[in-house]
Amino acid sequence: MNMRRELLIIDAQNDFCEPDGALYVKGAETDCLRLAEFIKRKGDDLSGISLTLDSHHLYDIAHPLYWIDRNGSHPDPFTLITDSDVEAGLWTTSRPEEKEWGLEYVRTLKEKGKYTLCIWPPHCLIGSKGNQIQSDVFKAVTEWEEENLISSYKVIKGDDSRTEHYGAFEPEVSRGKENRPDNITALVRRLEKADEIIIAGEALDYCVANTVRQLADALDPSQTGKIILLEDCCSSVDPNSGMSDNFLEEMKKRGMKIVKSTEI
Repeated sequence: MNMRRELLIIDAQNDFCEPDGALYVKGAETDCLRLAEFIKRKGDDLSGISLTLDSHHLYDIAHPLYWIDRNGSHPDPFTLITDSDVEAGLWTTSRPEEKEWGLEYVRTLKEKGKYTLCIWPPHCLIGSKGNQIQSDVFKAVTEWEEENLISSYKVIKGDDSRTEHYGAFEPEVSRGKENRPDNITALVRRLEKADEIIIAGEALDYCVANTVRQLADALDPSQTGKIILLEDCCSSVDPNSGMSDNFLEEMKKRGMKIVKSTEI
């Protein structure tokens, strides 16, 4: 039986991968070139390609429009909002009916040891150029589809305006929706059947890290060793924060392999 190799591409979109993108990750355009070359070189060995697409509305809990200060002004991008800030009235929700959820949200992030809420520049807005797959990756995936007569599998994440969704499989804070959406469940099942799961995309310290952690949690522990990260096809928002290093060390202990795209 042939080995089933699945490639999972995380958020390889213009807003992250192009220098003029709303939330450009330094080095991501080069990652995309290497990833496209990998797909062209190893496409015959791939049984499937899946892509996650960060997809937001302008009104989003991690965008400026959602919050206001005491003067009615929206926060600048990269502002951090804590539960203490909201309790003290330094920040509240733009819509009064969202106030209770806004406080519950930042409290839950703290209780679960999640990231402090960071207000990002509006990015990957649904329907925008920034939401589209980076051109080199898109071309390589499309050519792979044409050659193999098969569709890539695309999953949207982040379109719930009231919770962040760094990882593809679970939101940062659940809003009481007990079951995964069908397309997410289908992606888990798809990857469970693979002999190897090859990971690439942006950004290593946020969406890649959280997606891989969630994937490892969804798999049987004995299967974590089939996850392979292409380290030269991922970059970090902040390479000096230590978050990427912590993620890599954690996942190596769980069995994940870390290689360059040229080593497969």
